[in-house]
Amino acid sequence: MNPDSMNRIETLANIGSSLLGVQMEAGELGPADVSENAWVFGYCFGLFEAMARYASLDQYTDGMRMMSMGFGRLVGSAPQGPVLFRLALDKQEDHAFQEGAAVGEADLLAWADDANALPANLTRFARRKPQAE
Repeated sequence: MNPDSMNRIETLANIGSSLLGVQMEAGELGPADVSENAWVFGYCFGLFEAMARYASLDQYTDGMRMMSMGFGRLVGSAPQGPVLFRLALDKQEDHAFQEGAAVGEADLLAWADDANALPANLTRFARRKPQAE
């Protein structure tokens, strides 16, 4: 992989994890919520996936690298990135995961069309979810 491609992947992973991290902090979510709450996990996956497609990354190479790297940065553990990416692939049939993924994708694409439309539905979800969850 050439250095320009790797820099692009790193930049996209940083942007995605930053967009998610700000929302998680505002919604008082932690790294464990990413894998333990199917909707939250789906939202994160959907945002990363939309970012990869919007940037025209090949889903089987650079897109997978970017998403793995992004998940690792989001939870503060680079080795966890690929683990979370694989877990996300296994969750594709989960209804809550699918719902979160659709919202995450829509949020990213809205922001791509209008820089003032910052993704915020993860925070909204976190603030309305029951505390016992």
